[in-house]
Amino acid sequence: MTITPNTTGKVVATCQGTSITTSLDGLESISIAKITLNLKNRKGSISIPGVTHNIKPADHPVVGGTGDFLFVQGYVMSSPVDLVGITVTYKIEFHLYWPPYATSYKSSS
Repeated sequence: MTITPNTTGKVVATCQGTSITTSLDGLESISIAKITLNLKNRKGSISIPGVTHNIKPADHPVVGGTGDFLFVQGYVMSSPVDLVGITVTYKIEFHLYWPPYATSYKSSS
C-alpha cells in the first residue's frame, strides 16, 4: 500500500488476505485482510473482515490489532478508484480510535 494511488508512491503498509466473490454479477466479495502498517510513529497490524464492492465504497470493521494497534477500534473504508480487467485499485481510509485503556507499554525481557 502506498500514500499515493500509483506504484511509485512511498510504501507504508502491506496487505495480506483473501476475497471470495459472492454476487452473481461478480461485483461483491467477502474479504478478510491483515494490514501491516509501518508509519513514522506507529507500527503493527489491524485485521478487517467485510464485504468489498468493486464499484462503490464499503466499510470494514477493525476486529483486532497488534503492536501499536493493540486494542484499536474503528473501521476502514475502501473506495474503488480504478478498474482495469480483473484488477481493482482502491483508496483506503483508516478511521481508528484508541480507547483510554489502550495505553502503550514496553515489555521487559
